Amino acid sequence: MKTLYLLITLTQNGAGDINASFVNTETLVQCQQKMMLVEGVFRGSKIPVLESRCIKSDMQFSEFGHAADSKNIRHFYLTYFNDEETRIVTMSDWRTCMLQKKNITDKNRVYCTSSIQSVQ
Repeated sequence: MKTLYLLITLTQNGAGDINASFVNTETLVQCQQKMMLVEGVFRGSKIPVLESRCIKSDMQFSEFGHAADSKNIRHFYLTYFNDEETRIVTMSDWRTCMLQKKNITDKNRVYCTSSIQSVQ
C-alpha cells in the first residue's frame, strides 16, 4: 500500500461537538496547501479549528462532503495528538469512544470525533 499524507482537521460546532475531516494527498506540499485552504474556509465561516495537521499515513478516507442532513451516517474516531505523533482509532459509536477516552491518562489533546467520512 502506498504511503500518503493525510490532512486531519478537527473543528468544533456551536453545540461543542468535535468534527473531523480528512484529506488524502500524495505529497507533503499538497497536504500543506490543502491545510491552508481548509483552515481558511473554516475560519472564514467562524468555525473554530482545534487541530490541523499533515501526517504520513497509509489510512485512506472517503471523500469529504458536507453533512447536509443530520441523518447521515456518522463514523467515530478517538484521535490523539502530541508533538511527536497523531493516532486515529476507529470506534463503533460515541459512547465507546467516550469510555475509551476515560481510560487515557493524558487527556490534554485526545478527542472523540465524528465524521461523515469512513476509512476505506
